[in-house]
Amino acid sequence: MKNFVKIICVSLVILLVAGCGAPKNQSGSPAGSSESSAATASGQSSEKKEIVVGVSLLTREHVFYNNIEKALNKKAEELGIKLIVQDASRDANKQLSQVQDFVTQKVDAIILCPTNSAGSKSMVEIANKANIPVFTMDISSDGETVAHVATDNYKGGQMAAEYVANKMLPDGKGEVAIVTYSEVESCVNREKGFVDYLAKNFPGIKVVDVQNCSGDQAKAADVTQNMLLKHPNLKVIFGVGDPFAMGALSAVKAANKKVQIIGFDGNPEGINEIKSGGLWVADVAQDPEAIGFKTLEAVKDKLDGKDVPKFIPIAPKIIDKDNL
Repeated sequence: MKNFVKIICVSLVILLVAGCGAPKNQSGSPAGSSESSAATASGQSSEKKEIVVGVSLLTREHVFYNNIEKALNKKAEELGIKLIVQDASRDANKQLSQVQDFVTQKVDAIILCPTNSAGSKSMVEIANKANIPVFTMDISSDGETVAHVATDNYKGGQMAAEYVANKMLPDGKGEVAIVTYSEVESCVNREKGFVDYLAKNFPGIKVVDVQNCSGDQAKAADVTQNMLLKHPNLKVIFGVGDPFAMGALSAVKAANKKVQIIGFDGNPEGINEIKSGGLWVADVAQDPEAIGFKTLEAVKDKLDGKDVPKFIPIAPKIIDKDNL
């Protein structure tokens, strides 16, 4: 009998030991098994890859582009995008080098504010060959980009002309001139909108001179000085960018003339001049925050496989002392 009890006890111990194997996971597989490891590896591979976007700005010397950069950084933080922002300093060769660096770094997308619309075509082609989508802000490119986000510059030029005709030369006649930036398409479109609107609607207001300052405020002052000598009856100058309007204003003041100024950008220096009630009467204001936001949203949509419009216009508005 004792031997029988002993045999029973030994059998029970063996059964208990056999049942106490390695702990199992919910699927029934032992923890630490190949199935568990595969699940972990699968979880790691399913993590989203960080989106990296290279940005080449025209310049950081212009408050307009400073504001665009702030907007880009703000939206990038919201969307979880890493930005690599470079300053091209208005140098096409420098911008080309930056694009080449972005391609080498294998960024997911490139945003350009081209130094030159025609000259940027080769940069876009380099990125396209690497299958990196390119987007432009403010200044378009002759290259094949995914989308262009900018102020409706032609419309802005029309708005400036309409304001000149209705507010600055209400009798519908007089001589006006333009300080432009011929190398940049957005500025050319502002000039064209201005000229076309006056020719169609106010033939008594004559555009008697158009001078290129090549984006330089000091040169804007120089060409304005020449225009004032050539056209003593000049009434209004349209600066297609606030720095050019500021250069024109300095030349007008130096010549002790009473020529009125209208600018384009909505930068603080222009706003301050308008508030002072001097010769700078009005400005066509852009929305750099909206440009930055919409551009990065378009990048994200493209990378997510969504359709993106070729042109995303941002509406400008007129500001003067009455609405400031």
